[in-house]
Amino acid sequence: MKLIDNVVAPIRAKMHPLTAKYHAQLMQRWHRLQQREQRMLQVLAVFMTIFILWFFIWMPLQARVELAESRLQSQQTSYQRVAMGAAQVEAARSSQQRQQTTLAANQVSGFINTLASELNIEISRVQPQQESLILTFNEVEFDALVVLVARLVERGVMIENLDASETNDIGIVRVRRLQVRAR
Repeated sequence: MKLIDNVVAPIRAKMHPLTAKYHAQLMQRWHRLQQREQRMLQVLAVFMTIFILWFFIWMPLQARVELAESRLQSQQTSYQRVAMGAAQVEAARSSQQRQQTTLAANQVSGFINTLASELNIEISRVQPQQESLILTFNEVEFDALVVLVARLVERGVMIENLDASETNDIGIVRVRRLQVRAR
């Protein structure tokens, strides 16, 4: 505290003559005004203070709160979709274990093409790699991707790798890599 006083005291001492002069001039002008004008200026000062507080503090805070709420709602919606998709995949896995209709290695590509056209999914690239197929989709609805994966698992196709990222559009993902293999 003494350090601050030691720094501020010389500045205050140099500024005091200037501020005292302007303060005295301001007070002289104030006393020359009629009482009605003084009240009007006081009311104006209150309104200006309220306006400044509202415009420069309240409005930006309110805008940030609204933005945070909309982001939270978006994240909650995304979480619900992912949770629902995970439940569908788990259900498909359990039903897949009961089913005996599995695809042979030579049938996987045809089944994926048929399934993609049913779900209106555009496959941008199919690349065979050893016993697997690597699929790439530019943009696909998340729900359609979950259905695609669930149906592949139902038919005994093993999902070796799935690399998806979100896009700016809600409910749309970009699949960089979906690696599948027949069992």
